[in-house]
Amino acid sequence: MLLWGEHAINRQHVSKRTVPNDTMGGDFMNTFKMLLGEWRILLVLLVVFLCSFLIGQILFALNNSTALKLAEKIDRTREGILRIICHNIYKPFGILRVILKIFMINLFGGAFIWSTIGGIFIVMPFLHHMITGFLTGMVVKRYPERVNWLTVPNVIFEIGAFMCAAVGGIHIGLSIFSGGNVYLAIVEWWMIFTIVVIPLQFLAAIFEGFLINRVFVIEKNPWPYGISPE
Repeated sequence: MLLWGEHAINRQHVSKRTVPNDTMGGDFMNTFKMLLGEWRILLVLLVVFLCSFLIGQILFALNNSTALKLAEKIDRTREGILRIICHNIYKPFGILRVILKIFMINLFGGAFIWSTIGGIFIVMPFLHHMITGFLTGMVVKRYPERVNWLTVPNVIFEIGAFMCAAVGGIHIGLSIFSGGNVYLAIVEWWMIFTIVVIPLQFLAAIFEGFLINRVFVIEKNPWPYGISPE
């Protein structure tokens, strides 16, 4: 915590001087330095995701009924989203429709609600990565047809966006609770969100859109939960 605060104090002096007059390239470098300065948070979030991913795979391999029921219950919350995607993928410009919808859903739900707003309360992004990792590990075991070369970049860009948004949210929360510069924390979060999170989230949506098209439209695998395009 003290190390994090030290990084935040150091960034305050740099950001106050440079942010207002920076070019786009300068903004990108400042944002990259901010994220690099919080490598500990990023590393912990990554470890939480990877460990939860492995636990999900191990429990599925062991056929743990409790874990399987829990994963299905968590995944069931996405049924409404899957219905929206299924309804749009078969329309004209279906892939583009799905990409845009996935982008908006993940940007608002994952990057803004869970990672930014949740990050203000510190613990929520870690819980989000735990749930996401566990569910991802179970899903790739349960539905191997969903795993191909599109899956890896989709996961990397999406989780990367959530992690970076979480850094900004946690920074705001620590600034509020420790009496730091809340305005500066919000400015830094906005830089991270616009320069890093939004592009990563859009890239993730592109790969996920083409992944869904390949799995359900081209390969004609059945949609989960009895969802039908008709």
